[in-house]
Amino acid sequence: MLKKIPLRIMWRDKSHFLGIIFLVLFASFGYALFSILITNIDTNYQNFVEKYNQENFHFTTFFPIDIEALEKKYNVLIEEKFTWDFQYGDKVIRFFNVTEKVNKPLILEGSLPKIGEIAVDPNFAKTNKLKIGDVININGMDFHISGYVALPDYIYITKNETDLLPDPLHFGIGIMNFEDMKKFLSSVAYRYYMVRGSISDLDSFKTELNSKYTLLSFVEKDENFRIIVTEMKMKSARPMSFVIAGTILIISSILLFIVLRRLINSMHAEIGTLYALGYSSKEIVSVYILFPIYIWLMGAIPGSALGYALSGPFTDFYVSFISVPVVEKFIPVKDLFIALFVPALFMIPSGYIAIRDLLKKRVVEIIRGESEKSFKTRFRMKFLDRFSFKRRIMLKQGLLHPSRELVLIVGVAFATLIILYGVVAKSALSYLVEDTFKNIFKYNYMYIFNYYEKENKYLNAEPFNMLSFYLKGTKSKVVIYGILKDSQMIILKDNKGNKINLEGLVISQSLADKFNLKVGDVLNLVNNINGKEYSLKIIGIADLYVGNSGYMNLEEFNKTFDLEEGSFIGLYSLDKLDVPKENLVTYMSKEDAIKVFRDSAQSIDQMLQVMYLISFFLAFTIIYVLASLVITENRKPLAIFKILGFRDGELSSMFLGFNNFSFMIGFLLGIPLYNMLIGYLIKEVLRDVDFSFKMQAQFKDVIFSFVYLFAAFLLSRYLGRRKIKSISPAVILKEQSE
Repeated sequence: MLKKIPLRIMWRDKSHFLGIIFLVLFASFGYALFSILITNIDTNYQNFVEKYNQENFHFTTFFPIDIEALEKKYNVLIEEKFTWDFQYGDKVIRFFNVTEKVNKPLILEGSLPKIGEIAVDPNFAKTNKLKIGDVININGMDFHISGYVALPDYIYITKNETDLLPDPLHFGIGIMNFEDMKKFLSSVAYRYYMVRGSISDLDSFKTELNSKYTLLSFVEKDENFRIIVTEMKMKSARPMSFVIAGTILIISSILLFIVLRRLINSMHAEIGTLYALGYSSKEIVSVYILFPIYIWLMGAIPGSALGYALSGPFTDFYVSFISVPVVEKFIPVKDLFIALFVPALFMIPSGYIAIRDLLKKRVVEIIRGESEKSFKTRFRMKFLDRFSFKRRIMLKQGLLHPSRELVLIVGVAFATLIILYGVVAKSALSYLVEDTFKNIFKYNYMYIFNYYEKENKYLNAEPFNMLSFYLKGTKSKVVIYGILKDSQMIILKDNKGNKINLEGLVISQSLADKFNLKVGDVLNLVNNINGKEYSLKIIGIADLYVGNSGYMNLEEFNKTFDLEEGSFIGLYSLDKLDVPKENLVTYMSKEDAIKVFRDSAQSIDQMLQVMYLISFFLAFTIIYVLASLVITENRKPLAIFKILGFRDGELSSMFLGFNNFSFMIGFLLGIPLYNMLIGYLIKEVLRDVDFSFKMQAQFKDVIFSFVYLFAAFLLSRYLGRRKIKSISPAVILKEQSE
């Protein structure tokens, strides 16, 4: 008989309990989904990079090196890699030769290419509907696709190192035999080498390379954008899933505590009667502890199962951004165990605490409801007498139950943080395209030569110089550019929109944010190639959020870094230039970068929609559960007020009106919480990465977020008002007389 009490009550007051069950379900689902996803990707990634000899660093030189001598001297593996870009319609396939020692290719499906065959990355193949066995005509020669390939140094497949997003629709990678590749390599502009192994004195190694072979660039693994972005995504995803799931679990537990506490206090007569009939406190506890157990089981089991069921498709979606080969599927038993059983650690103690205090009292006190009476007597709140009757009722509902309002505030603040992150991320990407690439970077093409030039042979092209540095005492890379003093290709402005006079060093806002730099500070830099140190005073900060970068006028740049007067390493141009490929290290089209963001817009919108749904669901569920609780525990007063002539709208304002204040406090609290999160991401997570975003919430972002969450608030209030309308005074009075 007693065992049926919890299910009967949960069915009667399902609006309370369903909300909590869904919160637990969502928490278990989120943790299980992300844990399985990250475990599979991370484990496969670690196996991949170890088994297929991912590089420790790579470098480029102007002249070919003596590989055998350097391998023997430094006890490392060194292999040269050749590359060639094939224009496949409006797409580019970057082909590499098949390597044998470093960054060895993994064939995911099919076989290694033989003479007359190629293998391509699966994302490019899938997006462009290419299958194994298809034929691609390359400069008049037919090549069969032998398989799908993954490369350890091209995990995040971007055309240029400055690209922030992959674009599998227009850019992919592939491999072919060197014998085939030689047919398309008319000349080699520079020599590219990959190294597997560690060298204790990298500076000496660089010095030797530079003195003998002219070192052009040197990139360690933890600076390689195509590698570290993948690792950053994996490192951040698990903590993020833990924070989201943990926060929802804590909110669910507090909600359960409040619901059970009020439920038990409203049932003091029934519990006292059970005592009087001879039931022990242990038997009564065993009955009421079933509430959290049922909630845990109804939420955690389907949540964990759903997370496991959807982990496969979600993993496929996730790896469409990062080319991590998921060769073997793992079932992380520990993570599934956590997703299933951790909610119980929150649910059961909160339920026990809710009934513990009541069961310590004497039977007579419980039957009479002395605790509830004394609670209302102790908090008369005479200072509220100055307000109108309706306002006094509304204020008392909030002030007498601060724990309820605190849960609402925390829940709305957390929902605000989530939706602001999604809204501002979309605005940041839009700002990057519309402002940075159109209003600051005016050029259409950028060309980088393999050696310094002194004569500009091309009209409508501006020369520039660039050098790579480390910020002294860190691993953070800083690129300094030397541009024309009156450049028409790079327009640097401060945050007020005023053009900056290029006399000295001007740094990007993203670099300033990461290291708390301001005008007048001195930037201490170490040259990435020769190890020379420089100290440069900052004279301005540009409203630029792409890159850890700085800018100087070209004349001052060459003088500061001991370069020949008038020398330059690259050109900015409005028009495409006919530069011989053998003279170039690389060239970039700005339109390609813009196209990446446009092509990725759909996938980004899908992720943002998930964040919107999470925030809406969280805010709505918390507000509705608390509103339902208030209405249920005030059914008698509501019925009496209806008899006295109060309308449903008035009663909603009187009993639920304090939620307006709590909602606003929660929303306003969410804004500084968001700013704290962004500050952490910029200064810690993105500290050593050569890019950033303008993630400050603008007024329009805040307004959109408020309107969106306020819609959830209004929906919950509407359902609460309907619940008030459903209360029948006759039924309530009949219950009281019985």
